[in-house]
Amino acid sequence: MSLLNKTKCICGGRLKGKINFGKLPLINLFKKNRTPKYPTIITECSSCKLIQLQKSVKDELIYPKNYLYKSGDSADALEDFKELIQKLKKKFTNKLLNIVDVGGNDGSLMLIAKKSGFKVLNIEPTNAADISKKKGVNTLKKKFSYKTATLLNKKKKKYDFLVSTNFFGHINNLDEIIISSKKILKENGIMILELQHIKKIIQNNGFDSFHQDHKYYYSINSLQKILNKFNLFIFDTEFCKKHNEIFRVYISQIKRKKSKRLIKLVQEERRTNIFNELKKLSIFRKTHTKKLYKLIKNISLKNKKVYGIGASPRGCVLLNSCNFSKFEIHKVGEVPGSDKINKLIPGTNIPICSENRILSDQPDYVLILAWHFQKRLVRMLQKKGFKGNFILPLPKIKILN
Repeated sequence: MSLLNKTKCICGGRLKGKINFGKLPLINLFKKNRTPKYPTIITECSSCKLIQLQKSVKDELIYPKNYLYKSGDSADALEDFKELIQKLKKKFTNKLLNIVDVGGNDGSLMLIAKKSGFKVLNIEPTNAADISKKKGVNTLKKKFSYKTATLLNKKKKKYDFLVSTNFFGHINNLDEIIISSKKILKENGIMILELQHIKKIIQNNGFDSFHQDHKYYYSINSLQKILNKFNLFIFDTEFCKKHNEIFRVYISQIKRKKSKRLIKLVQEERRTNIFNELKKLSIFRKTHTKKLYKLIKNISLKNKKVYGIGASPRGCVLLNSCNFSKFEIHKVGEVPGSDKINKLIPGTNIPICSENRILSDQPDYVLILAWHFQKRLVRMLQKKGFKGNFILPLPKIKILN
């Protein structure tokens, strides 16, 4: 498989430096057999300081027609969606307005917006669009592109709000996506992006955030420099409540007064050399994965069983980084009814089952793969009757009784 090899950033700056986070599979490619792996090489723009993949697979591989990730499967994502829509209604409007979700997956966000009184559109190219339509969400099953934006313009469709949750970190043709977004946004409209914050990832030792699905890793400073090229301006930012590595950015086509929390975050970031910190994280990854593998291998040698919970993207990276197999992690539990059940964790031979199997099988330990939601997962399993121990893999290895 040929990879796209970048030598320049979207801003025109030269890419410099390489940090190797290992060979990893496509984290949402769930099949019944092992899947291929690709190099994960991180580099930095010498001009805007945007952290990004140097070599990346084509977008079509990241978003196949049968895309198994469903935002509606995540209770935490739904809570953040509700919070966002409530804030938009309270902060910006008390009347009926149009909102579009670019790369809106199964329409979960737009369903919440619709119930709150917005006129909605979900743009989604994969089969998740069919689920969105069944929910009663106005859905355009197309790849978002300049052609799609032109089509909407011809129908005189422009929007007060354009929302995208993580999509801007996942695609190769970022410049086209930004230009197309502007094309369907009203002059006084607001663009809201949710993205992983690179500094927070580093603070949490989150090496499991680096993989082929993520092309770009943003700071507020690097994002603003990119947006300036397109005459777009950040005026506010905040971190999501349920997932504090995700920062929400409010953007306009006209300059607005910058919020105090935006100014504070800009100043905090400038005191950190992100790329140097990433080098340290890469070293941490190598030592940490060896420690975690040794711990779980020793548990297995004592004839004790370890299951995982959460067939999440980060869980996929963690299991592959540690080179775990079904002999160390016997199964991984996932939300009942998920399309991932009866398939394998990408890149491994570890089967995925309903999380109810954890309750019926009662393994000795459960490895919390979606570790950033550990409190909710531990509470949920214990409430349902799980009596074993938990292993928290990150930010530090802990055994919870």
